[in-house]
Amino acid sequence: MHTAHSDNQVGMRMSGERYYSYREFCDYARRFNQVDLLTAIARTALAVSDSVRDPSYRRTPPWALAGLAKASICHGNPHRSGAVRSDTIGRACNMYNNLASEELDHEELKTAFGILTRIAYEQFPYQESLYGELARAEAFFGGYSGRKPLEVLSDASLRQLLGAPLRQAVGVAFVLYASAQVNNGFFDPAWMGQSQFSDVLTIIPKGKIDSVINEVFVSSLDDFKSQAAEASPLPYLDRYMFNPLTARPFVRFGDGRLLAPVPKLIGRKLSPMELYYLGNKRWGNPFTNDMGHLFEDYAGRQLQTLPDVTVHPEIAYKKGKNRVDGVDWIVVADDAVFLVEAKATRVPAPARAGEASTKDALKRTLGKAFEQINRTHQAIHVGLPEFSAIPTDRPILGLVTTLDHWYIANSGLARNLLPEPDVPTLVASVGALEHLVAIGQLRAASTILAEILDDDERRTWDLTTALVGYTEAGDDNPILRQAWEKYPFREEPDTPA
Repeated sequence: MHTAHSDNQVGMRMSGERYYSYREFCDYARRFNQVDLLTAIARTALAVSDSVRDPSYRRTPPWALAGLAKASICHGNPHRSGAVRSDTIGRACNMYNNLASEELDHEELKTAFGILTRIAYEQFPYQESLYGELARAEAFFGGYSGRKPLEVLSDASLRQLLGAPLRQAVGVAFVLYASAQVNNGFFDPAWMGQSQFSDVLTIIPKGKIDSVINEVFVSSLDDFKSQAAEASPLPYLDRYMFNPLTARPFVRFGDGRLLAPVPKLIGRKLSPMELYYLGNKRWGNPFTNDMGHLFEDYAGRQLQTLPDVTVHPEIAYKKGKNRVDGVDWIVVADDAVFLVEAKATRVPAPARAGEASTKDALKRTLGKAFEQINRTHQAIHVGLPEFSAIPTDRPILGLVTTLDHWYIANSGLARNLLPEPDVPTLVASVGALEHLVAIGQLRAASTILAEILDDDERRTWDLTTALVGYTEAGDDNPILRQAWEKYPFREEPDTPA
């Protein structure tokens, strides 16, 4: 593939910077013995600080390590004799960090919106809370109120999907993650025959551990290459294409050992969003429709834990002869009313790569949510009797909460593509909602949201970032805490919020 360079890239090259094509990066990865390189990647990933300010994080960021692992698996082989040296990983990550941005030579790909979207989806998922991702699984699936009938989702279908009941599957994730942490990324199924594993097997039988590993966590090297080859092509965006490690974080070597090149991905695998992909592949739309119902319910259950508020479920009303549904939840606080719409729709892979279709995906998901908030606000404003319990003597504000993360949805770049909300409105990922609810156990969440919406700068931020200034030690989300306490092998999380 021809590699072009933008004027900006040429200018930087003249100042002494070195850029690399994606092909050069892959050719570098294939020089080395595949097993040795993947092992060195895992060792490096485990040594990298979790702090984005740490030099090790900047030199060898987890997304670059994941990209290097993909390049090694897809283009290398275990028969290469190239020795991995002390500077190999650092050199490879430097190449990755300086890949030529070929996409910037194409009008439809070089918009500020597309550039920021690519950066966000490449980097930010590695900064999500492991505690939140894992605790959410039990809270999301295990606490459903049954407010709407489901087509395929049940305890039995989850067992079929995961290879074991959900709590046991999360227990397997803990075992795999702990093993990877102390064994340079490795888990060897043969270890389960050793005496020190007997306590684990009394809680989760070996057969269940094997089933969960095979159904959810591991792929062979050949299967990994097939998944990568079958991914939808993204012209000029090679580095942003689907990485099978995000779907199955372990690869199986010929001797039966399992390796997680980037162990940070293990905990994400059982989050509801990752299971959305797994279930959609098996059951299609009936599963994703069920996930929508579960997410609406989950958002409401979170909001209902806030003290001193009244939470009203979806209110149906008439428009002419037609029935119209209002927003999923209306939260009435002393100082404001919040219209809350929940959207479980995933962000498609091309949209994550900032491809031209990103704008359409944004409009389909968030645009519909904004329109729903506008319709409900209008129904309240004109005094429809169905909304008589909703006060009109205080500000009415909007909140769209999403199961997948729309990282820059509050920015002006995104808002210019969406319908104008009639009321000040924020977009919040499920993690941001959980964070807000944790803060709101002791301080008024409605006041905090109103302050953010009233600030010209902070209202354009991702809500998780905007909430940092309100976070205090001891903030605790009760639903996540209760879910976490139901798991086997759990340890105290570093960051409960």
